[in-house]
Amino acid sequence: MAEIAFFRHGEELLRVALSDRTVLGRAADCDVSLPDPAVSRAQARVERRGDGFWLVDTSGRGTRLGGREVREAPLEDGAEISLGAYRALFRAASGPGADATLLGETRLRPGREGPVLPARLRVREKGRERAVVVPEALTVGKDPGCDVVLDDAFVSARHLRLERRGASFHLRDLGSTNGTFVGGARVTDAEWLPGTAATLGETELVLEAGAAPEAPAAFEGMLSADPAMRQLFELLERVAPSDTPVTILGETGTGKELVARALHRLSQRRDGAFIPVNCSAIAESLIESELFGHEKGAFSGADRLRKGAFEEADRGTLFLDEIGELPLDLQPKLLRALEQGEVKRVGAARPFQVNVRVLAATHRDLRARVRAGKFREDLYYRLCVVPLSVPPLRARRGDVRALAETFLQRAAPQGLPLRFADEALARLEGYDWPGNVRQLRNAVQRALLFRGPGLEVPASAVTFEDTRHAGGPAQEEEAIYSRGLTMEEVEREAIRLSLRRNGGNRAAVVRELQIAKSTVLKRIGQWGLHLEGRPPGDPPPPDDEAEGS
Repeated sequence: MAEIAFFRHGEELLRVALSDRTVLGRAADCDVSLPDPAVSRAQARVERRGDGFWLVDTSGRGTRLGGREVREAPLEDGAEISLGAYRALFRAASGPGADATLLGETRLRPGREGPVLPARLRVREKGRERAVVVPEALTVGKDPGCDVVLDDAFVSARHLRLERRGASFHLRDLGSTNGTFVGGARVTDAEWLPGTAATLGETELVLEAGAAPEAPAAFEGMLSADPAMRQLFELLERVAPSDTPVTILGETGTGKELVARALHRLSQRRDGAFIPVNCSAIAESLIESELFGHEKGAFSGADRLRKGAFEEADRGTLFLDEIGELPLDLQPKLLRALEQGEVKRVGAARPFQVNVRVLAATHRDLRARVRAGKFREDLYYRLCVVPLSVPPLRARRGDVRALAETFLQRAAPQGLPLRFADEALARLEGYDWPGNVRQLRNAVQRALLFRGPGLEVPASAVTFEDTRHAGGPAQEEEAIYSRGLTMEEVEREAIRLSLRRNGGNRAAVVRELQIAKSTVLKRIGQWGLHLEGRPPGDPPPPDDEAEGS
């Protein structure tokens, strides 16, 4: 069977089997619609004439075939048609062994032959991701009767059908309103190549054939194959249905809010509001009003009644991020709200009841803050009924590659199949990620901007916020001061980095920073830095002991 293979930026996107008449152009009703302003609404058609196929220009200005403008011409095997940023390669016969060259460099993927590989469909919608095993055929759409049901307002009830034909996969749009796009091209019936993405509405589908079973799986927007993270996912599924308070512990950037949102989505309160409050980002004088609300005239500037976070989250979930920063004098009021389920607006005479599940998160060692008198012990036990720890990225380096490739796919322009060079991935995997997953995402977005021409992101495009790999301790310390941190944060970062540079040796930290040994030990306990710089599994030394002293 004759077919046309479509390319963009040198990458093969899809193949379309030719009928007696196949229309190519920019209009949505074309058999293949290409979103390129250089392409006319109806640019050309490929039609069968006897035993062969002809290209017929319908734009009125000619269509480029093999480097020349034509009005009408026969198509020979391997003929190249230029359509704006797209290239189309005509194949007189499809199947095993057919292989032609495009632009002297880009080759068609080999025809499918041999055993039928297992396949799955990776579905990405609304920040969530799931994988579906592909049987002989499946339908995708909003209708509950579809094999893959999507919650997307821009997807039709029965949007598309995916089916096997021999060892290949074919995608057929079922007359959807907003269309189905592969590599930016709107298609009605085409062979879908494994590894490429199809877009329908705001949802992306990626066909994966012969996918390795050990590939990292996504859980509520979190991607990891690490045993510690998989155990965390299992705990989330067990804890989510209850209203038990949960405190999520972990370093900055590990994804604590993602964990909190997963708990909300998996709970019975999923239809209620999820209200996040960052306790460290609100002025101390305003945080009570932020949490509990205020009456009109309660204080200067309170010109109207304002609902607080507890009231906004009624019958839903309240997420208190950085709970360790909550002022000490406000903690008894939070404790009362947790125990009695009632809050009182600032300036109000009486409290009122709320039905809220409270989740908290912090990067601090709350037990150390309790010992230091900065956090109430009764509030600690009320919040930490179920503590969940999110491991830092450096403790699960096996996830770096998968996360980086996922972030690159999400940030890349639609239809542009970018990939990391092996050297770039090695550079990413060799870094220790003090900013964890958030820093990795930023590094990938920066690499996307610095990549230069081509579809491969080189190692030279991978840069880091600090200068740890390029410079020495002096540049590390300079990076700390350039962030505009408080003196306490500067001290914490200086001790943390010194522990890393010295492999967790506290005596070396004392010598390097010229700080009293008692102060270093106190700060390490206060900020939960016991394991900083130490190899995984190496237990910390006693708090009253420094190595080498």
